Amino acid sequence: MLSTVTARPNFCVSTKTRGSFRQSASTLLGIKQRNSHGSCRQNVVVQSSLTVYGHPGTRSPLINWYLYEIDIPFKVLAPSNPGNPHPFGQVPALQDEGGVEMFESGAILFYLSDKYGGLDTPEKRADCGKWIMWANATLDPILFKENENGKIIGTGIGGTPKGIVRLEALLEGKEYLVDNEFSVADVAVASYLLYVPQFFREIDMGRW
Repeated sequence: MLSTVTARPNFCVSTKTRGSFRQSASTLLGIKQRNSHGSCRQNVVVQSSLTVYGHPGTRSPLINWYLYEIDIPFKVLAPSNPGNPHPFGQVPALQDEGGVEMFESGAILFYLSDKYGGLDTPEKRADCGKWIMWANATLDPILFKENENGKIIGTGIGGTPKGIVRLEALLEGKEYLVDNEFSVADVAVASYLLYVPQFFREIDMGRW
């Protein structure tokens, strides 16, 4: 079920809570930071080669989530910081040691899972990579309808979109998307689902 694959962020709210997409989304969007053991922390300064440029309410918190899961320290700077390497001044963007500069959430997840998450061969990347691409290219347009100016004006999940119905079927009896264990694939897909209640509070995600 979709409620299963999106439930993992809840442990920052309560280790026993499995409901409330809205609580999950609030956690995901960076209201509190947490470490990989589930304890919440705020305003923790760490020494790290990784810098994420982002802001709550954008796609950048999904990068934060993955880094928390694999226990990699990082710092976050605002989109307006002059060091932001995004060529269009947007977020998310990322800098790492060796002069690495990246933008686009999917590309950043690919890089992080390759360098820090153990997906360091083509074979390992294959299973997770297809879900990262699907989330960005197919799931996002289902969930968030935009006008010609890129402004979100609605969602398609209020009906019964075929992509969501199929995803629900694929998750039947499973907790995770790949090999029955949590991975970057779950971050990529669940992040978009968790954003829906933040933008559209009237949508009942419980039916999925």
